[in-house]
Amino acid sequence: MKDIWMVTAGFVLGWLLSKTWDDPSCRAGMVIWIVVTAAMALTFALAVVGHGRPPDPRPEDDDDE
Repeated sequence: MKDIWMVTAGFVLGWLLSKTWDDPSCRAGMVIWIVVTAAMALTFALAVVGHGRPPDPRPEDDDDE
């Protein structure tokens, strides 16, 4: 079910880009919106992936000296 929403969002975004790409001010706003949205999605994904993992157990090898 997630795939249909991703396809729909891609279709709508592509349609919107095709309609607004001719106007330079709309083009700049659209590029800024896409970059900011991608950065927020990446930050969210990294926060979710890294959340809740136990820290790696590191053996303490200080006695080998």
